[in-house]
Amino acid sequence: MTMKIMFIDPVFGISGDMMIAALIHAGYPFESFLTTIKKIPLPVPDIEPESISQGVAEGIHLKIKNVDIHLTIEEMERIIHEIDVDEKVKKDALGMLHILINAESKIHNVLPDELHFHELSNIDTLIDLIGVAHGMNYFNAEKVFCGPVPCGNGTIKTSHGIIPNPPPVTLEMLSPFKIVFYDEPLELTTPTGATIIRYYAQKYHPVPAMKVERIGYGVGTYKSLRPDILRIFIGASEDKEGLDDVWIIETDIDDMDLEYLAAAMERIRDAGALECIFFPVYMKKGRLGVRLSILVKDDKLEKVKNTIFSETTTFGVRMRRDSREILKREIKKEETPFGIVHVKYGYNTEGKCLKTHIEFEDVKKIADQTGISYLKLYNEIKRSIK
Repeated sequence: MTMKIMFIDPVFGISGDMMIAALIHAGYPFESFLTTIKKIPLPVPDIEPESISQGVAEGIHLKIKNVDIHLTIEEMERIIHEIDVDEKVKKDALGMLHILINAESKIHNVLPDELHFHELSNIDTLIDLIGVAHGMNYFNAEKVFCGPVPCGNGTIKTSHGIIPNPPPVTLEMLSPFKIVFYDEPLELTTPTGATIIRYYAQKYHPVPAMKVERIGYGVGTYKSLRPDILRIFIGASEDKEGLDDVWIIETDIDDMDLEYLAAAMERIRDAGALECIFFPVYMKKGRLGVRLSILVKDDKLEKVKNTIFSETTTFGVRMRRDSREILKREIKKEETPFGIVHVKYGYNTEGKCLKTHIEFEDVKKIADQTGISYLKLYNEIKRSIK
């Protein structure tokens, strides 16, 4: 089976407006972008696409008029929640915003609820997040990959004063990725650009071989020996679909009642853990304890980690990066003699269905209504859907 993938090639860095420009050059309709951002219930700046060249590369540059509109984090979240776009677009825009929030709060050593954006409070940030989310949803790539991310050197001037280049918040978000330093006193990769990469791109897998179907160039205005461009490639790959980047978090506990540990696990799952288990281990001096083992994706790592610290007695956790391979899944509603049930189908890379799983809550509901035993009903439903 083929899958649709995107490769981001940040030739001279990445920013939110350059990513939107590259998406437009690759085929994302500018009118669709404009219609979407005009749903923001505020005066949005005038935006015009223009075709310009950098060396041999020609692409789109977005001319954006400066406006002095600033928003709080709460206002950005509320606008994204309420804007009239697909839920997937809202989810992605909020996901990128929360990556920014978590990175900024970590760098400034404040709780997310106490954080205030400075430059990032401008309406441009909101436009970038919603515009990128809408454009990425337009192409609907199943996986996104990214090349090494360029960063400049020296210092840059911000509302915080003179700070190192690249800014600490940018480096925090790019920590899982390869970066390359250019001898340029320019902010080549902005915090918003780093957020886009952190949210969408696969962390530890090189781009697989692909048949390129579309190429988009976003063009900047920096003057340098290197072309100020961002390229994206969209196409089809024959590689495995099931590879997934994850973190494994573990901690050993010997001073917590199991009832409370079980309750804590529910909150850890609610925070975004993919899996959460515990099992007995022998600790020092022969004490019996439990090892808590949690599987989580990168975008939920901080939230899950904070939940572990707040809900358990542990003073520390071990973390390691890993990967997993999963079957492609599809959930269907199936008619049975007993009523409708949800069935999960698992497919390999060749598209062959290898296994099915009947949703237990559906079986339980029907069994409770009919008085049939759970096991008997399950076996009858399983026979009926084969």
